[in-house]
Amino acid sequence: MKNILLLIALVAGRPAYADHPGDRLDEVMAQKEPAFTAVDLNELPTLNLVDADGKPLDLESLSDQVVVLSFVPSNCGLPCADQQALLEKVRGGVNSSPMLDMVTFLVVTDASDPVPGPIAENVVVARAEKPMEDLVERYRAIAPDHPEAPLVPVIARGNRHAGIFAGSAFGHINMILYVNGLTNAH
Repeated sequence: MKNILLLIALVAGRPAYADHPGDRLDEVMAQKEPAFTAVDLNELPTLNLVDADGKPLDLESLSDQVVVLSFVPSNCGLPCADQQALLEKVRGGVNSSPMLDMVTFLVVTDASDPVPGPIAENVVVARAEKPMEDLVERYRAIAPDHPEAPLVPVIARGNRHAGIFAGSAFGHINMILYVNGLTNAH
């Protein structure tokens, strides 16, 4: 409850924006969150995904959204399960705010049940058309400082790869604040 109240104050309250980092969002988050790496790339590795119905899915169709991308290979085990549990807290914070319509959680997987709990309306589960390992390695090359941890790339509107959160030790409030900053960027 305390986290939800904090989030409401950040999203709805004018005084909360007084210290908003604006153009320094990546720099401020990198100082605040050790599991965060600023990326700022306009070209992303190709995903080649299909949705639950087998139809092609690309990031271009989500360019008006902030996309929280996670990879859940079936052989990932506990590291991915822990990260998805943390992302469930992030989804709860985002989805209890006006950000619900501005953020998509894209889960790329070859597992049968990658997302804990009920799947929210802004969660898209997709499958890679090519081997999952190749896709994960292409994104891992962007953040070589985290060679083993599962990664969560965050993609700003317009498909700019903004940053990466690694593993499951990042503060979910930090990710919510980061996503909020990206939804406020114009």
